[in-house]
Amino acid sequence: MDKVVGVELSHRFAPIAVRERLALNKEQTTIALQELKKDYEEVFIVSTCNRLSVYAFGKSHNEILSFFDQFGNYRQYLSILPDSEIAIRNLFSTAAGLESQAVGEHQITGQIREALEVGRKEKTIGPVLDELIRQAIHTGKRVRLETNIGKFSASLATVGFELITQHDFKIAETTFLVIGTGNMANLVTTVLDRTKIKKLYIASHDQTRANEMAKEWNGEPVDMENMHQALSEAGVIIGGTQGEINLLHEETMSESKCPRANFALQTGGHKLFIDFGVPRNFNPSLKEDANVTLYDLDDIKKITYDGLLKRYDEIPKARQLVNEELDWFMVWLRNRKVAPVIEAYWNNMEDIKEEELKWLLPKLENADKHTEDLLQRFTHRLLRKISNPTIEGIKRIAQNLHEQDNPINTAKQILDVQGVDIFVPKKKIIVGTRGSKLALTQTNWVIGQLQKIQPDYEFETKIIRTSGDDGDIDVVGAFTSALQRSMLAGEINLAIHSYKDIPTEEVVGLRVVPVTERKDVRDVLISKDGQQLKDLPAGAVIGTGSLRRSAQLKQIRPDLDYKFIQGNVESRIHKMETEGYDAIVLAATGLEKMNMLDIATEIFEIDVMVPAVGQAILGIELIDKAGSILDLVKGLSHEPTKNAADAERAFLIALGGGCNMPIAAYAQATATEITIEGVFATEDGEHYEKDSISGPLDQRKTLARTLAAQLKDKIERKKKVVLSDVTT
Repeated sequence: MDKVVGVELSHRFAPIAVRERLALNKEQTTIALQELKKDYEEVFIVSTCNRLSVYAFGKSHNEILSFFDQFGNYRQYLSILPDSEIAIRNLFSTAAGLESQAVGEHQITGQIREALEVGRKEKTIGPVLDELIRQAIHTGKRVRLETNIGKFSASLATVGFELITQHDFKIAETTFLVIGTGNMANLVTTVLDRTKIKKLYIASHDQTRANEMAKEWNGEPVDMENMHQALSEAGVIIGGTQGEINLLHEETMSESKCPRANFALQTGGHKLFIDFGVPRNFNPSLKEDANVTLYDLDDIKKITYDGLLKRYDEIPKARQLVNEELDWFMVWLRNRKVAPVIEAYWNNMEDIKEEELKWLLPKLENADKHTEDLLQRFTHRLLRKISNPTIEGIKRIAQNLHEQDNPINTAKQILDVQGVDIFVPKKKIIVGTRGSKLALTQTNWVIGQLQKIQPDYEFETKIIRTSGDDGDIDVVGAFTSALQRSMLAGEINLAIHSYKDIPTEEVVGLRVVPVTERKDVRDVLISKDGQQLKDLPAGAVIGTGSLRRSAQLKQIRPDLDYKFIQGNVESRIHKMETEGYDAIVLAATGLEKMNMLDIATEIFEIDVMVPAVGQAILGIELIDKAGSILDLVKGLSHEPTKNAADAERAFLIALGGGCNMPIAAYAQATATEITIEGVFATEDGEHYEKDSISGPLDQRKTLARTLAAQLKDKIERKKKVVLSDVTT
């Protein structure tokens, strides 16, 4: 079944160095639309300095992902919008300014409108996306009208203007140079127009446009190829063009003999560069010069936080309005599914009306034109009133096409429109998941496998926020309990978990099925300087959220400092780069699913680090009284993985631990035998034991408990020896 899908690269996850590589100008956008049109009936692209968003109406987002892949391996930076509700909420939130770098900025609404016009021109916009985009623009306008989110200064241009005043430039005595005449340059010159300045130069690749803007803003046009004089005079230089400015893009400015490129190094006056361009207009090495201050989009993003606080207060109300518009559009989208039935029904009624008028009019021998027109209007009004309850009833049915005995087929029979063929899913399954990139990646994969087994079902993704997402990982079921509550409340039918996150105590009424063949169970080291574990200097700080990992690594490098770290993959990497960690340890399978395994500095084999119980296994938890969903899920169950999971879980339960205890186990099962390797340590890591056990597969839980008892006994004996030594 077709749905609204999308993929987005934005400032939320991608640094400017990545965004500028994927920035599309109008010509490139046109080419991309035609390329994507081969896979989708409807598609449109929003390309700005802060995002490249592709939305389409089709069966899957996979073809959009393939489009992004042609630029390189950037999947780690992408936001996947796999379902109508998720994609539409993202677009509406974007139009409302909630996803902007400067929250509440209004420029994005115009950019979405421009994207709509480009799509219409290229004939890639159909009825669904046309209505969607117009509704998004309406949502943006409504949020700004009914909240104060856009009434506090926070646009990029305004922030840039504030930077000028913060750096002690006396604006009335300062010469400005604006490079570029696009939207961003227009905003900057609009701000400048409000304040008296000494002189304004405007440079552009389009000389005609530069002349027009110079005349409009009382400035002086400059030839892009010959503007070194303006650069020398200007104290503030603002870049906002999508084209390269070669005189500032030399690889090494200090070695360049071009006087225009070296002007910043040779003049004595302090200069402020504000770079709104994507790709960046100014060479980053300008920051190294004492006479130059340079801000690019990423710098501006870091310093705008305080100015946005007032807008943040308006976010809850803005989100409420977005949700109202989302609900309305979802009703419209579902109604559209039955539109062919309603159209056919109305056409049948019209045909009946015309036949009856053909019978009636000849019998009215003296009927004039006025009488005939009156009869036409009367019969039309009569049909509207007669058919309205039926049409509204069909629309109500459209809001739930997934009844076990779907009434839409009955409606088709009653209304005599059997020739209309619409897809009616046999069942709708709502799949709950966390909202992280990794969780969505796992969920999308599982849904894809389930669709292969049962293509007549519709699967809808619903994001549930958990305690773990809010940073509270010490509670039992930090990443699962919220999903379990949603299942018991009937909000979702099943949930996708990392099996290692599932608590050992089962929830009454729910059932967990370990599924899919186990992936890479190993852990990896990611170090800031590309060093392996053995090469890290003594005292280096290793970030890990797992006592299991730190206990095992201490056996190899006790001289390192192991500190707690939490968050998803992206946030942990960011913390490593900004918060004093020299390296972090993560699971290989998570990186692999996000196409990020290549950033690993070192992969630890099993003999170095035994994985967590259930690592690299996905578990599907479900509530299914009828049994049909259970039967479907069982189609994904991988028997060797299930047997290994049973043994590892029994080992964990026997030690009375959870995911926050220094416990590790790895089981490998054949058709008849199983081998279990286990690790157990005290919480402080002072006492550590590791051993393995093998035996018949049907004794796997007994073997696991035996191994757990042996390791626990060894630890207890070590504690007694230490206590005895202390006493003595």
